[in-house]
Amino acid sequence: MIRQRVSLAVVGAVVAGTALSTGLVSPASAASSYDPGFTPSVNDLVGVGSDTIEIVMHDVATAYNQTDDADSGRIASFAAAPAENITIRDGVTIARPNGSGPGKSALYGSTNQSGVSFARSSSSLSPTETSAGLRQYAFAVDGLRLAVSSANTHAPSTITAADMVNIYNGTYKTWGQIPGYDGTAPSATIKPYQPQSGSGTLSFFTAQLTAANGGVAVNLGQSVLPSQEHDASVLANDPDAIAPFSTARAKGLSSVKLVRGFQARRAVYNVVRGSDVDNDKIKAVFGPDGYLCSAAAKPAIEAAGFDQLATSATSGGQCGIATQAAVAFPYVTSSVVTTETSLTATAAGGTVTLKAAVSGNNIASGNVVFKQAGATIGTVAVNGQSTATLTLPGVAKGAQTYTASFVPANNKFVASDSLPTTVKVVTASTASVSPVRTAYGVATTIPVQVSSAGGPVSGSVSVNVGGVVSTVALVNGAGAAAVPATLRAGTYPVTATFAGDGSTGASSASSSLTVTAAKTASTLKLAQKKAKAGKTLKTTVTVKVSGSPVRANGKVTLKVGSKTIGKGTVKNGKVTITLKKLKKGSYKIKAVFAGDSNLSGSTSKTVKLKVVK
Repeated sequence: MIRQRVSLAVVGAVVAGTALSTGLVSPASAASSYDPGFTPSVNDLVGVGSDTIEIVMHDVATAYNQTDDADSGRIASFAAAPAENITIRDGVTIARPNGSGPGKSALYGSTNQSGVSFARSSSSLSPTETSAGLRQYAFAVDGLRLAVSSANTHAPSTITAADMVNIYNGTYKTWGQIPGYDGTAPSATIKPYQPQSGSGTLSFFTAQLTAANGGVAVNLGQSVLPSQEHDASVLANDPDAIAPFSTARAKGLSSVKLVRGFQARRAVYNVVRGSDVDNDKIKAVFGPDGYLCSAAAKPAIEAAGFDQLATSATSGGQCGIATQAAVAFPYVTSSVVTTETSLTATAAGGTVTLKAAVSGNNIASGNVVFKQAGATIGTVAVNGQSTATLTLPGVAKGAQTYTASFVPANNKFVASDSLPTTVKVVTASTASVSPVRTAYGVATTIPVQVSSAGGPVSGSVSVNVGGVVSTVALVNGAGAAAVPATLRAGTYPVTATFAGDGSTGASSASSSLTVTAAKTASTLKLAQKKAKAGKTLKTTVTVKVSGSPVRANGKVTLKVGSKTIGKGTVKNGKVTITLKKLKKGSYKIKAVFAGDSNLSGSTSKTVKLKVVK
């Protein structure tokens, strides 16, 4: 039985004042204000650890310490920061534990601190902590979402769990890489943060990343930076910063806002040594009939942004049960669950798909009513993932606006409405692009076509040929991208993209362009058929590209049999080579053009030369 020493009005004022201070300061700069304000005695319960629940435990301690039950021992909960020594008993000073892990470490092993009675934790016990015999008492539920600056963020309005994985593994480096980006700076670089080592929120967030990645651990990208968990200062003035954030800790903070999309829920705990679970003082504070699970503590817990868990005596809840296992989701709370409904709409041709998501500290039970212009167009039961989906075929073209309203099945949930969501319905289009094969030196075109259910599409198509982009006008849905004769030999990927217009949707198609080496023909011409020994002789070699006006360039060699008697470089299809000091005799000369990646080699016909004295 909790005996109140002060009136409810006084307790309410304490809670309200603390909640107000929560919204005015960041965790790091004001953490010491959540210390007990007194040096604990041997009868007091001393707690350290998690930043996530330091404020709610400070609020609970403030209210509890004004009850008659505090005569046998108060609650003294020390904040997670700043990094300095704290006096936990008369004459006993220790380094302040920062986070769930360091807090629990103070309860066992070589880091055991006998003056510490309990550790605040925002994550369940690890195998090592379980082996050490620790026990945990869940008392409330918190949410985890992604937070950004409320003043000037570049983040989109929605970031899904899959998007979050790609942000933290380094796949998405700029905001514009996120599908459906609706922010203002697509080329700005994302700056992701994660909580400091030892943080319970870090442990929980890492588990969420793994779950969203199909059960495979996520290797963090090099851009991920550490920060004190729930420190709003790293987000407030940086439009590109993003971090996982407790929904409770975000309550009342005007400098940050929570992004729609990814969300997770977790129980929060106070952890004690296994040898202390039968201690009357521990049970009086943390047990099912203790203060934290009582109606007296509920105002302080809810004012800090958490939902109090229900006890086994009320609705089969798990508040105050000493266990080594994580409290299972869905959670049974002592509170009516506040919900938030969000709506996404996508269109494919004339079919619109509406998906509503209902968030809260439990799986929602009830229906979602979808409306357009105030008229109900469908009612769908919420499924086990707290979502409801409605598919609308045959929707007329143009901008269509919808809303979704969650109607709870019982009084355990609060109804909620989504913001209006608009989607543009257009006729689907189909783009096609033909594969083309040509030779170097031959100009050609790449045929493209765009059609829709309404017939040929007008407008233009963007055609990318190996990174070179051109715009092609459509006539009756068809067009052709020009390929110059000078395009070097090789295979090029081709993509034709129709961006869509007011009535027709976007589409694209891919193909390839293959440019082969062109054939050449070499001709050798001598200035004269007979020459005198020891005199020079001019020769002319001409190289033509078959079927093309392009002029050849490259190396040419004059040979008699296998012996080289002259060399030259063809420029613009011709070269003059002077032969010097030929000896008396008869010569059969041929010109050999080497060719390159664009031009095949060729050999001229043999020309006879007689050299006399």
